[in-house]
Amino acid sequence: MSAKNLDPKGRLRSETIAYRCSPAEREELDKRWRLLGYQTKQDYVLDAVLHNKVTAKGNPMMLVNFRKELSGILAELERLDVASEIDEDLFTPINTMLEILEAFKVNEEKNRKTKRKDKFLERRMYRDV
Repeated sequence: MSAKNLDPKGRLRSETIAYRCSPAEREELDKRWRLLGYQTKQDYVLDAVLHNKVTAKGNPMMLVNFRKELSGILAELERLDVASEIDEDLFTPINTMLEILEAFKVNEEKNRKTKRKDKFLERRMYRDV
């Protein structure tokens, strides 16, 4: 018997939901959940559907997947001779990565504004000058 699959709040996940998609949609879904750093596709789909907002979970696998995706894009761009030959499917992972990086930038700026300065460090910097 397999282990019980509990959500972060300790609730039992006993319901199964299935959906159909095309192979292209499946590839897109797989790329997105890997690039966003979710541990499982289930977590990504639940966040996307229930909250209508997906946040990137920064982790080492996310960086590995970014590198793989970027190397694939680079290989495709090097193969092309004319810009008009670029396939629309090439822009989807690029847009996803840009959205992720933009969200990181916004989060960083928000953290900078709310960050309190440590009085001890301020005094220390004043003395060292």
